[in-house]
Amino acid sequence: MTRSTAARTARPGMRARILTVASVVIVMIAILALSSTLAFGVDDLAAYRALSTSLSGARLLAFARSAMLDYWREIPAVLDTAALPEWPGEPAGVYVSLVHGPETRACVGAPVPTRGTLAETVRSLAFEVLRADRRRPPLRLEELDDVRVVITFVRERETLANPMLVDPRTEGLLIGSPRGHVAFLPGEARTVRWALSEAKRVGILKGAGSDASYTRLAAVAIAEPQPPAPAALDRRFNSKSEEIPREHP
Repeated sequence: MTRSTAARTARPGMRARILTVASVVIVMIAILALSSTLAFGVDDLAAYRALSTSLSGARLLAFARSAMLDYWREIPAVLDTAALPEWPGEPAGVYVSLVHGPETRACVGAPVPTRGTLAETVRSLAFEVLRADRRRPPLRLEELDDVRVVITFVRERETLANPMLVDPRTEGLLIGSPRGHVAFLPGEARTVRWALSEAKRVGILKGAGSDASYTRLAAVAIAEPQPPAPAALDRRFNSKSEEIPREHP
């Protein structure tokens, strides 16, 4: 069955089950992030925490995946963004990640808001994550069905002289230098030492890192529990177009 045919035959019950399971996973991620934020004494991501446990959060994930599919379409689908949330509070930094099993396949974004609406931000990053992660090769179309989409909202906390003070399980670490910056979101780096070695590998850190800066990030993530079945992809986010264009060969 082709992707477009499967999209037309998706059962409403299947979509509802996917969204229900997604809500459970989102709650677990939100609890871990909350423990880190409260430990620091500030919860300026509260509005995003509420978004992460709502149906609007699941719709935002579905929108991101539909936008990724557009990258390979000759004619982009016309997507109705009316059901998508606006920024739930003061705009935050946003990262879009693709996760395969326990590993991050690709991740792009910025620690501060850089675009207009939340939908515009997510759509733009959904395109970029397929090709712009300097640490990894571009994603191939056949990989998309095997990865989960994760959207992470971040706030910068304090600048650190010692990056080892970050707990990589629950906090993010932003490493910067005159050569650019790279972020490791909660759970992405196994250890801070591993994050530092990755920053060296891609050229952000040089030598002893005397020109580097380290910033702690607070984060709230919304994640797909698993890659959705092809039958649920296009119709889970309502498209105005009845004709789903064919993909590039």
